[in-house]
Amino acid sequence: MRAMFANLTRADFGGRPYRDRHVSNRLRVHALFDEIQVAIYRGDLAKVDRLMVKLALATANHARVN
Repeated sequence: MRAMFANLTRADFGGRPYRDRHVSNRLRVHALFDEIQVAIYRGDLAKVDRLMVKLALATANHARVN
């Protein structure tokens, strides 16, 4: 019986894996970064400012400074 459970991990017991919870946020941050690069290239500084605010809000949950 012990051999049956020897290779199990936490992911085998249901629920969403830790990494999958943050995939959508990570993809959104990468998309914002790409849009910022395009706006910088085109010289659209107003759009760069708006996108930088969105990027700051998207990453605020992960990097809280106390």
